[in-house]
Amino acid sequence: MGSVKLVICDLDGTLIDTESLVLEVARGVLAQHGRALTPEALAASAGRRPLEAWQATVDALGLTEASAQQLYDESEALLKERWQSAQLMPGAGRLLFHLHHCGVRVGLATSTPRATMERKLSAPAAQGLRGIFQVTHCGDEVRHGKPAPDCFRAAAAKLGAAPEDCLVIEDAPSGVQAAAAAGMRVVVVPSLPDRDAYPPAHPNAASGCVEVLPSLYDFHPERYGLPPFADTLAHGVVPVEPPWRLKGTVVKGFGRGSKELGVPTANLDSESLQGTLAEMVTGIFSAWASVGPARPDGSLTPVYECAMSIGWNPFYKNEKKTAEPWLLHDFDADFYGEELRLVVVGYIRPERNFDSLEALVARIHEDAAATHEALRSPRLSAAAADPLLQPQRIAVLAPP
Repeated sequence: MGSVKLVICDLDGTLIDTESLVLEVARGVLAQHGRALTPEALAASAGRRPLEAWQATVDALGLTEASAQQLYDESEALLKERWQSAQLMPGAGRLLFHLHHCGVRVGLATSTPRATMERKLSAPAAQGLRGIFQVTHCGDEVRHGKPAPDCFRAAAAKLGAAPEDCLVIEDAPSGVQAAAAAGMRVVVVPSLPDRDAYPPAHPNAASGCVEVLPSLYDFHPERYGLPPFADTLAHGVVPVEPPWRLKGTVVKGFGRGSKELGVPTANLDSESLQGTLAEMVTGIFSAWASVGPARPDGSLTPVYECAMSIGWNPFYKNEKKTAEPWLLHDFDADFYGEELRLVVVGYIRPERNFDSLEALVARIHEDAAATHEALRSPRLSAAAADPLLQPQRIAVLAPP
């Protein structure tokens, strides 16, 4: 395959995390009509133009008490107030600014109407993206929305790019189908948990799905003849910028960290992290950590290196998404019930399954070595001084 000359990105769920906002509003709107958003309805609506997405939802649910237009009107009124809080998807800013800095042409092809796209790109987290796109094409500017190829063909035509010279980055099945129909290669970063909703990857294909990635942290531009990232650290660790900050209570876990793996991981209360975990991509990360209350003498709370997994742990087939940090320090006692604070600064690798327990243990120790080296780089070491890692002292007032 030839080198890519134009990268065309989808917007929602690929570059900007508007999907969580849309799902929250959609569930609320449907609840007012006595209905729930099913996985089938979600899969049918993903990636489509808003009104068409609601029609797909109505059809999937067999909804008769409200029309797609009514549901669209109700949801849009609520979403207008929320676009300003949209955040970039993990790795999106890194990729876009890298391509722009290297002179690679970047386009945007979205099902979103132009007026709504402008509101989304005016969110504080997304404002820096405007100058990157050399072409934008929106859902209300084509006759047929995704899964039809119109928006991708139009974006490429504006810049005179042939389909075989384009690479599309998409998250939704309808967008993948649209890009394939346009004769373009597609890198898929799925937003739906059901991987069967996506076609298998064929790396050498002239069009269609060529790669499926857990997140944009796993994208390697050089595979497509594009300039490689310049910020990758030792062991392939990718800086997480801005860092993720989370804290939670240490609870008893599955009891396998120390017993089976020889790795004493701390398990965080999933309920206290529910909202935070839902927004985090899965994988293995490097972090700075501290645990316990502020010291009575006012001295700084120790900060430790930490390797951690976020996800479902394929080897053990967890049913619930968890965060399992391994503080790289020998402690004299456990710290159940204590507050654990984490500043996540590096992405090591995606989650994967292993053929044996021994292979898993060996890889965990490799991740620890990668963490140890990466956290010593100037780019990641400064986060050890993050204020989150120092708990607030509670003032005790003397009785009158």
